[in-house]
Amino acid sequence: MATTVATPGAAPPGVAALRRFKIPPAVAYILLRVLRGVGVLVVLSVLAFAMVRSLPGDPVENLAGPYSTAEQRALLAESLGLNQSVFTQYFLWVGRVFTGDWGTSLYTGLPATQLIAERLPNTVELAVLATVISIAWGVPAGALAARYQGRLVDGIVRTLTFLGMAVPVFAFGVMVVLLFTTFFRDWPTLAFVPFAQDPLRNLMTILLPALTLGLPMGSTLCRFTRASMIDIYEQDYIRTALAGGSSLMGATIRHGLRNASAPVATIAGLQLAGLIGNSILIENVFAIPGLGQLTVTAITQRDYAVAQATIILLGAVYIAMNLVIDLLYPILDPRIGGKR
Repeated sequence: MATTVATPGAAPPGVAALRRFKIPPAVAYILLRVLRGVGVLVVLSVLAFAMVRSLPGDPVENLAGPYSTAEQRALLAESLGLNQSVFTQYFLWVGRVFTGDWGTSLYTGLPATQLIAERLPNTVELAVLATVISIAWGVPAGALAARYQGRLVDGIVRTLTFLGMAVPVFAFGVMVVLLFTTFFRDWPTLAFVPFAQDPLRNLMTILLPALTLGLPMGSTLCRFTRASMIDIYEQDYIRTALAGGSSLMGATIRHGLRNASAPVATIAGLQLAGLIGNSILIENVFAIPGLGQLTVTAITQRDYAVAQATIILLGAVYIAMNLVIDLLYPILDPRIGGKR
């Protein structure tokens, strides 16, 4: 029976196979981005926990009332777990989060996940409609301004985008409320109606805050679209298409918009993620029972579990949107995928 003699210095077959195995670059890139996102969430959880705990006021005193005794407050703090050290509270909270328990509201007694689930659809509806509005006017207006660069149309579009980017979102929201309450008295400006209750009235109540968010967002998209299209109009493939008999509109639709979509998609994705944060302002201006209003209420009431849960959710959405944008880049622009 023949025996196999190992070559001196040679690695075992299993080790050699591991050495030959290489993670595909795309998989390695995704894993790296996911790990970075997890790291950011860990840091965000520490910051959220510390900031919420550092707010002035004591939720135990608020719950117990002004006429409670020290013994009653001590018993209440013990029942809520607030008598332990801050470090112990943090690690207990993180441990419960991994089991799906995000805590219970100190004031309503309901789970934080239930409160978020009840209000999240309103925020998502607002964000989606605002994004549609921003793309619907920002991208065509930017392409039109690039087509008529230096002319009257370009000047009007640039002026409008400047105003849209200069006015703060909350100030723009207040102006919209004052405008509609003055000239359109029958329009429901501050009376939100759920979609399940009345779809038409829901659309009417969500339209104004969506315009308040979408128009300034579209201003940013317009500027990026204009800059990208101006650069694309100077490329050789546009000149070739025009020389081949294609109209400028046809060359713009077939070649220009696709090549300009990568930077525009990046800005649109980042703005969609940022919309969740801007909703904190707009939902309070228009009295929309969404995630932003829930966050403000929880912070004001020192409702630790709800405030921490909403902050972590906002951070997770922002990180997820950044990851999606990075994954879409090679699809929108294959040249970028080749570099990565």
